[in-house]
Amino acid sequence: MADSEVLFQTIAVITGLIISGLITFLLVPPIIKRMRERGITSKDRNKKDKPDIPQLGGIAVLFGFPIGISIAAAVLKLTGTYEAIPIVACIGVLFIGGMFGLIDDISDIPAGLKAISVSFAALPLMISGIGSEIIDLPFGYTIDFSSIDLVFWVIVVPIAVTGLANAMNLSAGYDGLVTGQTIIISISLFTVTILTRQSIHAPLILGCVIGCAIALHYYNQYPAVAFVGNVGTFAFGSVLAACVIIGNLEFTGLIAIAPAFYEALAAMYYMIIKKIDRKPACGNPIIDKEGRLHAPKNAEYYTLAYWILSKKPMTEKNLTRTILSIYLLSGAISVIVSLL
Repeated sequence: MADSEVLFQTIAVITGLIISGLITFLLVPPIIKRMRERGITSKDRNKKDKPDIPQLGGIAVLFGFPIGISIAAAVLKLTGTYEAIPIVACIGVLFIGGMFGLIDDISDIPAGLKAISVSFAALPLMISGIGSEIIDLPFGYTIDFSSIDLVFWVIVVPIAVTGLANAMNLSAGYDGLVTGQTIIISISLFTVTILTRQSIHAPLILGCVIGCAIALHYYNQYPAVAFVGNVGTFAFGSVLAACVIIGNLEFTGLIAIAPAFYEALAAMYYMIIKKIDRKPACGNPIIDKEGRLHAPKNAEYYTLAYWILSKKPMTEKNLTRTILSIYLLSGAISVIVSLL
């Protein structure tokens, strides 16, 4: 690859990150103002005084990501390496996932229907056929769907998108958690794409996700002045899944995202097998006089956060840091595994 091409690709990634982040950062304050004016707020149940926090901050990502990646693509076009389909497909995945999240924020879609509905966010990937039917594993092993590619595109890809989007959604609920985990996952996978010399599209997509997540984290970190909302969690989860498919990062992506799947598996276990509604307990931790959070009785295994709190009660800020440290470990493992 020519030095000039590498330079333009580097500039494109940096441009996408900055523009995506800047637009997201600038859009959140007016969204906060409008949400307060319209009374679209939620009680912060992780704090003793239960303040009302504006919802739907994730709407900013629906603008920041497409604009940022489009401007970055314009830089790529100068080198002749620009391909529209992967970028357009990712924008479509993010929008469909985000819109389902917005509808869920407004109308509270039942859990089962939600899992099925978000799978439609995979349609741009299925139609475009961007990605490889051969999944790379460590030590040169692979899982080859090329002879049954219909299974890959009709079953594996939709499951990947809805699985990751719902896992990200279910793992949210604490200040700075969903934005923090998105930053860590994206940086981990970005590192993998660089070390494994992936095509420019995966690093470019991840760069724009990182920019959006950092900007939104500024408002969502403890103490949050805006909640991301399902519109944000589904948008982030869907576009990360799209990037995993486009960049052929399925195995390393699964490792980087692994902690989020605790909630997804727990939700299926308690809903399908135990027939228990976790929702009332999941949103209402016990808060002691010192402001430390405790897992409700008999809910110790409902979520990863509750499992941690059952071992050691802690403040919301420390809880978020603890969970993010697990994501850091998973991300580091994914980078190491990519080199095997």
